[in-house]
Amino acid sequence: MHSSTTLLLLATATVNAIGKRDDCKDVHIFLAKGNNEPYPGRQGKLAGAICSGLKSCDYEDIQFQNALEDPFCDSVTEGVKNGIKQITAYNKKCPDSKLVVSGYSQGGQVVGDILGGGGGVFFQNCVEPDLQGLNPKTLPGSKIVAAMVFGDTRHTKDQPFNVLSGAGKNGLFPRPAGMLQNLASYGDVFRNYCVETDPICAQGDEVETHLNYFDVFTDDVAEWVKERIGEDATTTTAATKTSTKAKSTAKSTAKETSTKDAETESTTEAASTTKDASKDSTTKDTATAAASTTADSSSTTDASSAEGRATAGEASSGAAAPSSTDNAATSKGASLMGMIIGVAALLAI
Repeated sequence: MHSSTTLLLLATATVNAIGKRDDCKDVHIFLAKGNNEPYPGRQGKLAGAICSGLKSCDYEDIQFQNALEDPFCDSVTEGVKNGIKQITAYNKKCPDSKLVVSGYSQGGQVVGDILGGGGGVFFQNCVEPDLQGLNPKTLPGSKIVAAMVFGDTRHTKDQPFNVLSGAGKNGLFPRPAGMLQNLASYGDVFRNYCVETDPICAQGDEVETHLNYFDVFTDDVAEWVKERIGEDATTTTAATKTSTKAKSTAKSTAKETSTKDAETESTTEAASTTKDASKDSTTKDTATAAASTTADSSSTTDASSAEGRATAGEASSGAAAPSSTDNAATSKGASLMGMIIGVAALLAI
């Protein structure tokens, strides 16, 4: 039987191995960690499970400072801006890669803002500026094949993308309608995981449920992500075949038209002996291919920067700084701070 130390080392080695990025991969994962976690935090286990069995897959961490003492809004804003820059840069460098985005706790809010937009008044009356999210219909948003958040501080009840027993619960600070509509526009690409007893995403009373998403649900989530990757590949192949068939049909039609015109010309020339020459009538078809835009990558982060620090069990709660978008009261803020400090203390044990 393996010792816990051996298993921990194996988990770390797996995460570090997939974390090194030297070239373009078929599948590339972006991770936004929870509050006070080291890179990649608990989600390193999920990244390993997703990449397992895939011949070309790696991950990188969305870069932002979110230690316990860092201002909550500053951390979220930094994460959203850097996340969008990193996703955009990777897509420009590797336009054919399929992208996966995942966030936990405070990182869940970061990912939600990257996709749906962000902004508002949060914990201790800090202010996050209005931030625009990525558009799922244009690059790089259209290359995201799966996105998920866990224990999200801004979980909102009864949304079509909600998953697990907390689907009908509000988190600490639910999102407004406009942001929810933006998130829903991602359709089957986006999922929000929340257990009903989670104190962060469902205002429950069991801290442990906020801490163990990746111990309980990693395999199921990884399977779903791989299904999404496969569905995207099938859709892309079908679209390519349809496009090829359309082009082939157009060429055949043009050829038939040209042949018919030539036969008509020949008949006319034979019948008209008094004319020196007949007028030619030809039709030329032109086809223009749309060029995809590319640009230099402006801000990339090598996930290997997390080497030596990432473990599946090492972290502190992404709930360390809850937010309030709807004018949080001072008394509620004090109560939340007490809970957060308690969670951080548990993680330190």
